Amino acid sequence: MTPIPEIEEIVGKFRAGEAEVARRFFEEKRPLRQHLDWLRFQVAREARNLEEIASHQRCELVEQVDRSVSRETLVDQLTEDYQEVRHYGMLAYIYEGISGERVQWRELRETAQQASWYELSRREHQRWAELKAGGSELELAAALFTRGGGGALFYGMIPLRGGDYEEALSRASKTILRDEIEHGASEGREDLYRLIRGRDDVETASGIIAEMGAIRLEMRNEQYGQPMPEERLREIREGEIAPVTMEEMLSACPRDGEDWFEWYHGKAKPLSATSIL
Repeated sequence: MTPIPEIEEIVGKFRAGEAEVARRFFEEKRPLRQHLDWLRFQVAREARNLEEIASHQRCELVEQVDRSVSRETLVDQLTEDYQEVRHYGMLAYIYEGISGERVQWRELRETAQQASWYELSRREHQRWAELKAGGSELELAAALFTRGGGGALFYGMIPLRGGDYEEALSRASKTILRDEIEHGASEGREDLYRLIRGRDDVETASGIIAEMGAIRLEMRNEQYGQPMPEERLREIREGEIAPVTMEEMLSACPRDGEDWFEWYHGKAKPLSATSIL
């Protein structure tokens, strides 16, 4: 598979945009409430796989293995479940570590989906559904190519330093970014590229990717309490940002064998923090 430079550049620029939102948020101290807001949003998103497991979707999948579902499909799904539940676990602990509040994933998930700040996430899912129902196979593949943002948000938090809160986020972000690259950032690339036959297809895919990237960028900015001004959002939508490549993201999250949970439980609570007022 040969990468298509135009498509890779658009994806890379929106990755950089999401990372910039996170960096801007942490450039200045902010009230605890704002830190809890962005974490609440993210923890709720990470709990999606828990919701699917609890509703017996995986049992239904297992029943179809060796019939209509391949063994590889099951392995891929369970691997994603393991990774996403790990993300939920780390971020939920961080939330508890700075708030002193106990997270209940069902309650959080239900509350989050009714919150105004979840509307942009809903828009993203609605667009996927529209393209699945009435778009072409190429358009749907292009929309799903940027699903999850490739972990770019967490790429932006890896450089964090300061107290145990910032260190916990940095360490968790390395793991989450690596997992997202494995099951998210590249999972749609082959599906999209095999459908591209010529210049018209490249332009169609580029347009859809830019549309979904803009939705995600606005969603991330809203999630963090709008640290990025509208003018900067416009600049990024127009391409005025250096792209982040897959190679750059991979180099930021090498495997180190660390047990994040052991590290976290060894820290005093509430977590010390330099970015919270």
